[in-house]
Amino acid sequence: MKLFNKNLNKDILYIAEIGVNHEGSIARCKKIIKQAKEAGADVVKFQCFTPEKYVSVGEKKFKIIKNFFLSQNDFDHIIKYCNKIKIKYLFTPVSHDWINYLKKKNEVIKIASGDLNFDYLLKSAIYNNLKIILSTGISDKIEIARALKIIKKKYKKETLNKKVVLMHCVSNYPVEDKDANILSVKYLKDKFKLVTGYSNHVIGINACLASICMGARVIEFHFTDDKNRKFRDHKLSLNKNDVKKLISIGNNFNELFGKYEKEVTKNLRKVKKTLMKGIIANKNLSKNQKLSLKDLTYARPAKYFAANQINRLIGRRLKKDIKKGHLIKNIF
Repeated sequence: MKLFNKNLNKDILYIAEIGVNHEGSIARCKKIIKQAKEAGADVVKFQCFTPEKYVSVGEKKFKIIKNFFLSQNDFDHIIKYCNKIKIKYLFTPVSHDWINYLKKKNEVIKIASGDLNFDYLLKSAIYNNLKIILSTGISDKIEIARALKIIKKKYKKETLNKKVVLMHCVSNYPVEDKDANILSVKYLKDKFKLVTGYSNHVIGINACLASICMGARVIEFHFTDDKNRKFRDHKLSLNKNDVKKLISIGNNFNELFGKYEKEVTKNLRKVKKTLMKGIIANKNLSKNQKLSLKDLTYARPAKYFAANQINRLIGRRLKKDIKKGHLIKNIF
């Protein structure tokens, strides 16, 4: 699957979720974007919404959300800045009325954990032929299967794995290590046969790295310029130094994984005979001597004969004298 010009069969995609860590400030948003770019992130992600259609006006959270609101015009400026510094961007519409804006800006949409069961948004995404990064933070396998069934109505089986990434996630803020359940990354991959990723809410980079070891090809993490800001998400976010370290180690892990098979590579073939046991003289042997089992023993390398070929030598004669401990060669 290709996503943001990356082949996920070969490379890992790193998404820095700014979310609402800009707290409603375009200037702060640009500052965080710049730091994400400097850290090496491939994509920056934002939450977009109309406050009244995201959270009920009667909820305490509504006032906070309203203060963090950025308009479509604001995001036009932010997209222009992303293009200027050459970093990809992605949106999670946490209110459904933004889909018409997003479809004009990107071919990919991130659907939040809380909206996996929101059929209207799923159907809007597939109607507009968008690739979907689907977070599963509050859903079990039955709910995930149901959401995928809706998506399959548009994206048939043969194209589904080119259109959907399933993200393991745990929707607590923050997530304790004991609750991260990183094995779910492999479970989702094996169960649904789709590209899988991991959306992190654990403090630090270890959960992200563990998820890479379980097969995650997309790594999403909250990102901030300052972990000490008051809003909750800053505390569980990574900063520029964290992300540099994550990407360096993560890409090294990816290189170490190699292929899902067991073969003797070209480099190994060069050293194979030097590491295998060969056949040597167990005592001084004379020219024309007929070899018996007691004349032979084993030592590296298998330059002329491998240890398992010893029966081929029994009864053969030597063309030259061979001193004790030397490799057997030159036989009739």
